Amino acid sequence: MNISVAIMHHPARAHLVGALVGSCLPLTAGVVTDPDPSGIRSPLRTAKRAWAAVGEGATHHLVIQDDALVCDGFAAQVQAVIAARPRHVVALYSDWNSPQNSYLVRRAAAAGAAWAPLSRTDWAPAVALLMPADLARELAAYLAPIPDEVIDDDEMIARFCRERRLPMLATVPHLVEKGNVESLAAHQDVYHATVFAGPAPPPAAHWVRDAAQDAALAARFERADPWEHVVELRGSRCYLRFTRPGTEEPAGHEYGWYWHDWAPLIGIDPRAVPGRGIEAEVWAAGYLLGADTPELRRADWLRPALATWVESGLRPADLSRLGPEGRDVLVEACLEGFSVRRTADVAD
Repeated sequence: MNISVAIMHHPARAHLVGALVGSCLPLTAGVVTDPDPSGIRSPLRTAKRAWAAVGEGATHHLVIQDDALVCDGFAAQVQAVIAARPRHVVALYSDWNSPQNSYLVRRAAAAGAAWAPLSRTDWAPAVALLMPADLARELAAYLAPIPDEVIDDDEMIARFCRERRLPMLATVPHLVEKGNVESLAAHQDVYHATVFAGPAPPPAAHWVRDAAQDAALAARFERADPWEHVVELRGSRCYLRFTRPGTEEPAGHEYGWYWHDWAPLIGIDPRAVPGRGIEAEVWAAGYLLGADTPELRRADWLRPALATWVESGLRPADLSRLGPEGRDVLVEACLEGFSVRRTADVAD
């Protein structure tokens, strides 16, 4: 196993890159600087060079953005991940409110799984992405002729994987978090990991592959049936997002179906959800997640995954009004909804 690491770097973040290089040790991280930092902001421009920077003799290549933070024992965790999934494209991060992938990661966390199969149509989690070296070189050649003005490397990487039918997985928990750094692309949203390992990453045995669990999680998504869906918390409300496989539905569209009105289509009686208001919305989200979780094991990362769901899914005014204690109450409500549904399924 020989891992090369390339850090996508913009000179405006010169104060960050040294610490990131150090936190990757003993992996040696090369810094790939934007060749036109005063030009139009284009992550794709730097990504082309970062994916082409595969080290000589490397078996695997990791590209990581310069505003990333990594978990404790990062290098050892990456080695354990590769040992378990040597031929997969592996995301070490996913955004906490990505249209489909954030839910798929939370569902895997709820099932006690170490791996979340990701959507073919959502954006690739390009903050920290790992793949075999031969695929990295192929991706670099694929990206090279695309004009820098296309800007979004994550969409182009997703297209590359989709065209080649390369399965993409995310680690659960994630090994990488986004730092609290202003976006160079002027995005107003706040980005964080769906569930970050932080200072207490799992033991290497956590990453051992479980083929049965892989199959169970994959069977619940991309089934090509009209009711394939994910669950969202957005603007302090719970929604169902029907993915409509085969229709080329854009992953990031803002349209959602309010859970109460559409739950019967997925076999859920909305009268099972008690109460009204924000607490009922997050309880419903947990309940719907419980209905979609194929198998429950010891789910060590469920609570932190639900905590980011609540924080990313509430309106800023509600977050401010509730404060940390109020948010904790909502996390408990979400966990209770999940547990109620799982208990009912076991009883049946």
